[in-house]
Amino acid sequence: MFKVNDLTKVYPGGRGIQGLNLTVHAGEVVALLGPNGAGKTTAMQAMAGWLGTDRGEACWNGASVAERPELTRPYMGLMIGEPSPYLYLTGYDYLRCYHKLYPGVDEARIRQTLELVGMTKHRDLKIKKYSTGMKQRLELASVLLHRPKLLLLDEPFSGMDIEGRREIALMLRGLVADTGMSVIVSSHQVHDIEDWITHACIVYEGRHIHTAGIVQVRESFAGVEDYYLHHLAQERSGGV
Repeated sequence: MFKVNDLTKVYPGGRGIQGLNLTVHAGEVVALLGPNGAGKTTAMQAMAGWLGTDRGEACWNGASVAERPELTRPYMGLMIGEPSPYLYLTGYDYLRCYHKLYPGVDEARIRQTLELVGMTKHRDLKIKKYSTGMKQRLELASVLLHRPKLLLLDEPFSGMDIEGRREIALMLRGLVADTGMSVIVSSHQVHDIEDWITHACIVYEGRHIHTAGIVQVRESFAGVEDYYLHHLAQERSGGV
């Protein structure tokens, strides 16, 4: 179980994230929704232990991610921010860099993961020749190599075409169903994730304003997008 309790990181000028609370069980997929600048990336960086927080914490099975990384990081796959693979390497060689970082990641696992993200035919191409979408796929492969129990994915479909977004969404959905993996994902393309999320969490201007299960959302709204727009409009009007 991944639990986020009152997670708060505020920058000068008020940017950041305040009072984020989440509980994510095995097999659950939480969509982190909000406008640009709402605090989604900061929230993920803080959940990953990349940022010191003003208060609150994120814990994996009771262990603090920030204070006990040796007990938490092996179970997490983190894809946060712009992909930044080494451009002079091939895709295959880039993944081989992770050989010694994760026990159990062998040549067979590298090949399997490249196939999983649809990059087998591009494995021997220099990364500098990759499109943005191909770099996203490779970065996703790098965080899946060690078979994590929890994924934090910040805009994983950025730069992908419609077909690519659909293909990767279906792959992730299958992984969740087959392995019980948990996922926290942010995306501007709500339609890409609507079919496989179990919960939606809305942040606005650095504040956590609402979280609901997908069953509850569909009882009251036509879809996740309507749920999101409703609560955003309510917040902007002062809750009236």
